[in-house]
Amino acid sequence: MMEMRVKARRGWVMRKPSNSSAQETELLFGHSFRVEKQEKSWVFGQALSPLGQDVDGYKGWMKRKALTENQIAPNHYIAGLKAPIFKTPDIKSRVLRLLPLGAQVNAAQADDTFYHIKGEGYIHRRHILPLGTYAQTDFVAIAEAHIGLPYVWGGMSSDGLDCSGLVQTSLRAIGRDCLRDAGPQEESLGRVLKAAEPLRRGDLVFWAGHVGIMRTAETLLHANAFHMAVACEPLKLAIARIGPPRRLRRL
Repeated sequence: MMEMRVKARRGWVMRKPSNSSAQETELLFGHSFRVEKQEKSWVFGQALSPLGQDVDGYKGWMKRKALTENQIAPNHYIAGLKAPIFKTPDIKSRVLRLLPLGAQVNAAQADDTFYHIKGEGYIHRRHILPLGTYAQTDFVAIAEAHIGLPYVWGGMSSDGLDCSGLVQTSLRAIGRDCLRDAGPQEESLGRVLKAAEPLRRGDLVFWAGHVGIMRTAETLLHANAFHMAVACEPLKLAIARIGPPRRLRRL
């Protein structure tokens, strides 16, 4: 087996080695993928936690061209929804690409304002943080920043997310990892709320195959296919449309 890193802005993990296959999840720039076998232009393996935590990762197929064998370890991560990579250490220079929240880079300080990413360009110091440090402790605030972004099945980035991807992305942004899908999250995150306990900000609401985050005691924040976006709505409206929740959990 060989560990590789994503060199594309993001790389899809697919169910089968085919462009027409269903997409399962996505890995971001700098994330690791443990390759087990190769088939033509595809590789099969397992996604590894970008936080280095012992969390089971997805297994699936990725395009070989989205990965690199370069093992220069990241030391910073993107701390905002998107961060521009500039050609030179100047905010007026050409933007080479935008990296999403959670992407990881190896960055060295170039001056008081910019860090240099070898082989990529320059990034403003306000857009990155050293790995293991977190500017935010409220994962709901991270989720709120995604409101209005499109719903994308398997999505994990500011280009679009699904319901469990929003939960995982938001928790990772405060240094806490979790399993990828709503079902495993329902079984593993926090504790089950008792019937008499009132909901509060940060509680998780689970239906079969779907999860939302309580923004307040009455409003639900979730990436969903009804709005085709990350949206906030009264929990009562969501229940009227989806049905009674299967489980409530508190982190």
